[in-house]
Formats: sequence, structure tokens, C-alpha cells
Amino acid sequence: MSSETVPKTPYLIVRNGRFYFDMRVPEDVLDAYNAKFKRNDGANRETGTIRVSLKTKDRKQALRLLGEKLSFYLARFDELRRSDDAEADFQAKVRRHELSRLSRAELERLVFGYYRDVLRPAAISPPIDSEDRAELVEEWTDTLARVQDRRDEEGNERVQNTADHVLLKAGWPSTRTKVKDTGPNPPGIEDGVQIIARHLATVDVDRTAERYRDLIGLVRRASVEGSRLALAQLNGTAFMPADPLFATGFNLADANDKLGPLISEALALWKKGSGVQGGRKPRELTAMEAASAVQRFKELHGDIRIGEITKKRVQEFVAAISALPSRLPKKFSKMTLPELLREDLTAYPQRAPATINKAFTLLSAMVEHARKRSDLEEASSWPNHFPSAWVEGDDNEGGDREPFSSDDLKRIFVDGPVHRQGKRQTGGRGEAQYWLPLLALFTGARLSELGQLRVCDVQADDGGIAFISIGTSGGRKVKTKTSIRKVPIHPELKLMGFLAYVELRRGEGGAEATLWPLLRSAEGRAHTAAWSQWWGNYQGRKPISIADRAKVFHSFRHLFKDMCRDAGLSEDVHDALTGHAVGRNVGRGYGSGHSVSRLFAEMSKVKAPVDLSHLHTTKVASADPGVL
Repeated sequence: MSSETVPKTPYLIVRNGRFYFDMRVPEDVLDAYNAKFKRNDGANRETGTIRVSLKTKDRKQALRLLGEKLSFYLARFDELRRSDDAEADFQAKVRRHELSRLSRAELERLVFGYYRDVLRPAAISPPIDSEDRAELVEEWTDTLARVQDRRDEEGNERVQNTADHVLLKAGWPSTRTKVKDTGPNPPGIEDGVQIIARHLATVDVDRTAERYRDLIGLVRRASVEGSRLALAQLNGTAFMPADPLFATGFNLADANDKLGPLISEALALWKKGSGVQGGRKPRELTAMEAASAVQRFKELHGDIRIGEITKKRVQEFVAAISALPSRLPKKFSKMTLPELLREDLTAYPQRAPATINKAFTLLSAMVEHARKRSDLEEASSWPNHFPSAWVEGDDNEGGDREPFSSDDLKRIFVDGPVHRQGKRQTGGRGEAQYWLPLLALFTGARLSELGQLRVCDVQADDGGIAFISIGTSGGRKVKTKTSIRKVPIHPELKLMGFLAYVELRRGEGGAEATLWPLLRSAEGRAHTAAWSQWWGNYQGRKPISIADRAKVFHSFRHLFKDMCRDAGLSEDVHDALTGHAVGRNVGRGYGSGHSVSRLFAEMSKVKAPVDLSHLHTTKVASADPGVL
């Protein structure tokens, strides 16, 4: 069923010609609303939206009915707030220690209350004399600098203590921590003897929880705005609120709508694609990379709304992720971005500009998608500063990939312990470490394509010519439609025993078995991610020692293209072998493409720039190298 958004008319959509009232329940009353009203009221408990048919196809009548519905539901939300149902629901969550169930709006309300009742009165209290004024200016200036700098230990401690205070004031359960008494003992008790310790009340909360980090981010924002207000008062200058959350007369529910979805909600919306049947969705690996970028952004700034992503926040994010190394050592892998920034990371190689810029590209795409899909008039004013945040870099800084040289191939296949000495390393995942580099060299296939291969993906055409089927069967993923192809087995691979290895795997696991039974990565990562990391370490260590950051596993693909050109293959043939698009020549898109036998004849002309005959096996050397 198709859906169309009516422009410049919030809360109104049309489906199959019929108009519907459509709005989101404010987060601060969502749980109370779901508890009090039944599903047949038009609310969806899972999505938090109300969608009710206006039972008309006439736009004028729909606009009149829209006003009635909007007034009805706004009054209902106000009634919930006045009846204290939302407050009672919040207090119930507090009593049950349900920090994860606190909504963003409830956290914002907590922190806004702290700003209004504590920070703002303190900021506008006039000093007694000039000496006090100077001392207060110094104190507030120091506070502002510390809470803005996420690397400042004292500032972070201040923010955390404030967040704990906000929770305790709201009624969050506390725990008492024993503290040893370090002062002099009372008369009659020898010094050095430990006596009854003092007990300090602290909030009983999981400080590693994501909702607690959201609270920390909001408290930091309140501390920054309160410090700015105090300095403006002390210096006698006009105060202009920089953070909409703490602006005078701020209406939380109204502002949340106008500022758009949270960045986490924008990610979820972007991952769904256009919503049209058959519409394009981001690839799984791309979605994982986008989720990683959003997570890092949230760690730095919290799960803020699209309309709150200012240029300054983007610039701070640029500086932060640019400081991260290309590969995080294991001891740092579970740290948040602010925690990482407090570590000394100078000993590790920096990220390539292309890697950093990809994160900005994905975040920018999410913002634009949220704008496009929103029916709010304010959506056009939501900022998107991510495109201007691109990091410039030279070609030699790792942004581009370069093919392996002849000397590199000798180091890998002649001197390397895996191919020369037959050694197997744990991170190389069994026979994957032997065959994946050779397959990449003689097919030009991507690592992700090779890592998904099963026994049944090595096939033969009617003439018995062996080929690798790269496609989407069996749950496999490809980069683009042109990536689906048939790549003949190079004669060198047959002489090295690749087809014999395939038959060995067939006997062990059957036709559906993977070619690489030990190949795996952690949940949520690409299938070949861990292996790719191992390869980077393997090629960088002695005796291979390829330290050029522009040379990675993908360099085999670049080298294969050069090998095809050196062999005199036409562009359309080696594009067919590597799965590249056919460019602007429309005629190439007609027909079913080159036959396997034709491609094999062309593939046989391709030669590696080094002699690899030491990898041939005697059992297959006398057989026809092209036939399965």
C-alpha cells in the first residue's frame, strides 16, 4: 500500500487517496498514554504513533477534521500531564531502577528542572562587591572550560557528580559506601588502628548504561549553558541562549517535534530505505558502518535531535574521530569516544582521510533522508554540517589503494611463512589464509565476495570449464548488481590444487558447506572483518614487512586489473571478470554477457608478475588446468 506525504501540512498524510491524521505521542506521556488508552484508540504501542482515518478524500474537509483531531489529542496529552499519570509512571521507573526505560524526554525534563531550579538561579545571583565579582568570573570561566573539555578529568568528575545529584533529587535509590577514616583516632585508640568508617550516600546506578551516558551529555549541556549565563551576568553583557533545550520559555514537547527525530531515530529511518516496495535499502555492511558512526557521535554528544546538530558539535566530532587510530588495540576496544580521547594514542597509526570522510558521508545521508521523509515545515531549516566536515588528505596518506608490486608478491608468496613454509596462524583461520590471497590475485574478487564462498559456488559450464559463481544465493551479499558474475578458475589456481581443495571440502561438509569453516567475526561485524585485520598485521610483520598504508588486501584487486591490461584484455572483458559497471556504453548492457569459455580463454592470458610454480602440486600438474 503506497503512502504519500502531503507537503507543508503536519499531521496529515494520504493513503490510496484517503486522508489520515498522523502524529507521534510525546515521549514524556507515551507510557502513561499506552497504559490508559486501548489500542483501538488509533495508537500503535510499538511505534508510539497515532494514525486515524479522517474518512474523506476531500482535502478541504480533511483540513477541517485535522484541526478537530489535533485539538482533541493535544487536550488529552495535557490531561495526562495534569493528572500526574506521567509523573507517577516516571516515579515507578525510578523505584524499579529502570534507567533503560526512561525516555529521552524524561531525561531532558530532569536536566531542564536542574537548570531551572539550581543552575539558573545561581548564575543570575549578583555578587556583593568587585572582589567577589572577579573571583566568581574566574570560577565560572574555569567551570566552563572544564565541562566543555571532555578530556579534563576534573570536569568529567563534576559532570558525573551533578548527574548523580540530579538522579538522587528525583528519588533514585542510593547506596552507602564505606570510606576509611584517615584522621587522628579519638583518645584511648591507638593511631593506625582502623575505626568505624564514614558512610557516604551515592546513587545506585549502572554508569556504563547508554541512558546514563545520555544523562551525562544533557548535564554537560546544562553546565555549559549555566556557565555562559553566569559569565554574561557578571560581565554585564546580553545573554543569548545557544542551546535550545535551556532557552527561556522553552516548551519541551513542542521543541522536540520542531527539532526532528533523534539521531538514533534518523538512523533507523534511513536503514528502512524509501519505504516504497522494491525501493533501495543500504547494504548490511554499510548499515553497520553507519551505526558505528552514530554510536561514536552519541558517545560524544548524546542522542540529540537532528535540529540540534550545530556546526560546533560537528567540528568537535571531526576532531575527536580524527584522533582515533586506524585499528583500536584490544585494550581500548570497549572504551567510549570520550574515554579514548583521554588515552595516549600517538603510538598508533592514524585513520586515513577516506575512512573518516565515509562516516561523514553516511551521517549526512541520514540527515538528508530525515529531512526528506519529514512532514514538518521546520525540516527545511534543520542543519546539515557534515558535508563541510570532510578531512583533506594527500593521495599518499592512505586515501587511495595501490596495487602490490612484484617485490611485494615475492615477500607474500615466496618468503611468507604461510605459503613458503606451510605454516598456519590462528588469526588466519585455517586454509583461508592460504587460498584467499591466491584467489584475490588470480580473480580480482573482493575479500567479502571470496569470504562467502561455498562448495556449490565452484561450478562448471556445459564444456566442463570451472568457474566461481559470485552472487546472492544462500544469503550471500554483493556490492552492486554488476558484481553478480561468473569468474573462470585461472589455470594457475588449478595447478596449485584449488579444485582439489574444493572437493576435499565437499567430502567433509557437502555441497552447501562453506569453503572456509574457521572464518568468522564477532557478532555485528562483517564476516571477513577479523580476517582482514589479521591480514593487515600479517603483511606488516617480518619477513613480509609491507608497511605502505596504501597497500591492503584490496591491492590484489588493483593488481589484477593491471595484469588484465598487460595481457591485452579489452576493458569490457576485464570489467566482466571483476564485476565493474559497463560505463556509458549502453550497448554493453544488452544480452547475457560473455560466455564462461570466452572468459576462460581471456583469463588464461593473464600472468602474475612473479613465478609461483613452487606452489604447484604434482598431482594436478599434468591435468587440463581449465577443466573441473
